[in-house]
Amino acid sequence: MIRRIFFITILCFAAFPALRADDVRFTASAPKQVISGQQFQVVFTLQNGSGSDFHAPDFPGCSVLYGPAVSQSSQVSFINGKTSRTSEYSYTYTLRAEKEGTHTFAAATVKSGGKQYSSNTLSVRILPPDKNSAPASGGNTAPQGVREPSSADEVDLFARLILSKTSAYEQEPILATLKIYLRGADYGGIEGVEMPSFDGFVSQEIELGDRQIELDNYNGYNYQTIVLRQLLLYPQRTGEIKISEGKFDLSLLVVRPIQGPFGGLLRGTQEITRTIETRPATVKVKPLPAPRPATYMNAVGSGLKLVSTLSHETVKANEAVTLTLKLSGTGNLKYMKNPEVKFPVDFDVYDPKIATDLQNTPSGVKGTRTIEYTAIPRSAGEFVVPPVEFTYFDLTTGKYKTLATQEYRLTVEKGESTGSGTVLANFSDKEAIKHLNQDIHFIKLGDLRQKKDNTFFYGSWGYWSWYIVPVLLLGAFVLFNYRRAKANSDVARMKTRKANKVATRRLKVAGKYLQGHDSEHFYDETLKALWGYLSDKLLLPLSELTRENVAAELKKYGADDDLTDRTIRIVYTCEFARYAPSQSDEAMDTLYAETLEVIGKMENVKRKNA
Repeated sequence: MIRRIFFITILCFAAFPALRADDVRFTASAPKQVISGQQFQVVFTLQNGSGSDFHAPDFPGCSVLYGPAVSQSSQVSFINGKTSRTSEYSYTYTLRAEKEGTHTFAAATVKSGGKQYSSNTLSVRILPPDKNSAPASGGNTAPQGVREPSSADEVDLFARLILSKTSAYEQEPILATLKIYLRGADYGGIEGVEMPSFDGFVSQEIELGDRQIELDNYNGYNYQTIVLRQLLLYPQRTGEIKISEGKFDLSLLVVRPIQGPFGGLLRGTQEITRTIETRPATVKVKPLPAPRPATYMNAVGSGLKLVSTLSHETVKANEAVTLTLKLSGTGNLKYMKNPEVKFPVDFDVYDPKIATDLQNTPSGVKGTRTIEYTAIPRSAGEFVVPPVEFTYFDLTTGKYKTLATQEYRLTVEKGESTGSGTVLANFSDKEAIKHLNQDIHFIKLGDLRQKKDNTFFYGSWGYWSWYIVPVLLLGAFVLFNYRRAKANSDVARMKTRKANKVATRRLKVAGKYLQGHDSEHFYDETLKALWGYLSDKLLLPLSELTRENVAAELKKYGADDDLTDRTIRIVYTCEFARYAPSQSDEAMDTLYAETLEVIGKMENVKRKNA
């Protein structure tokens, strides 16, 4: 029996090399932050390989207490009839943090299967111990300064709104970080959020993934910290912009002594709830230098690049040609204007198609903005598309910078005759395909069988109408243009008259997002429509509109208190929806209907000073 078991064991180990192993990987891991005097471990792990000739890097700022401790483990799994084997070799070093600061550990190397592998590098930040604290003993591995209180009253908890800068140019990104600091308790979760008000900014949230608890030293003490949110703020007006306080309800777990079953004291956990607030902040926004170049496209960023391509250099008349511009770099790529392309006069030009591939990062929005301009030449010849200029404000140099594309020469050959119903192809946007109607019809040939018409036209009513009707039409045209010019001269009146049309057009876009259940873009477009309407109706620049002065201006205009309150409530709901969880479709339907009703009632209000 013993010989049979030994034989089966030998067969299993002999079969291991034939089992399929995953790719060999060599990684390094260590805590991101440690406190001076604290012991910690750095582990180098080789997966699915047999290690030899291992070389560890230096550990600046630390002293090596022990290592490397080598351990080995393997695992065989059978899933869906397939067998796989994984193995791990671990090299563990025990270090003590000595020198404060951020230190980088270089990559370690190891050989496996005749090939050398390198691990990732590590960055470890060594924090100072708590002020007035005793030096750490050599065997202490617990984080210093993050002490356990004897009661819930000793919990040290606060929140900060950390701005990367408090002085910035208009449209310059500001990184806003909402961070919680905690000592003497464990983080249990967040129960309620009232975000700070970011009126005067356009905000873009940065995806953080799962919340990580890290260490940070603030005012001489070490805290557990949790980053709740990070946002990029883009100032939309100059001057001082105030950010109100935020309010957060947190659940905490506190360790406290409890009475044991035999009369002794045991360690227990108590859950408590605390409410904390961030302090208000002020950002000073500087205007961009004047004068602004004619080709400035409301773009602010750094390291922007402009690349252009032309789909064809030789085409036939009535065939489409596409000029593609690609802007890449870091900046307000989502909100900048499109460069102007000056196609020849004989070209039919269609609305550009825009596509963006953007990523929100702590340094700003990075990515590309692709713009496709489609045009159709109507006649043969040699044409020139001049260079396209694009000017942006470079935050690195503090100056305007102009980018330009190359000049394109386009040869248009005589096109084939297009019959009725022929569809022109080569469009980048297939929805833009148009049917080209013929303006010159084929000349009829053969026997025309003409006959003489004895009708006498001279002196008839028809004859005189050729003189009278044009005179009457000319007079009507002059009168119409006179009244139109007079009306257009009153800019304020024109903006007020067109306010409803502009708002209705934007609300149609919001309606499409409503049908698509896209709450984020729905609330954003509804807010833009209402702000734009109020700006035109109240004759106030968009950059000067706030909830406070809108209420006052609506009352001056003649709106009653109910209409004013409903308008402010819509603005607040749209702004709050950016930070609250996704709203229901019913709430979106109700807000959309109420916005239409408020704008409709506003149209019936007569201006007091009119």
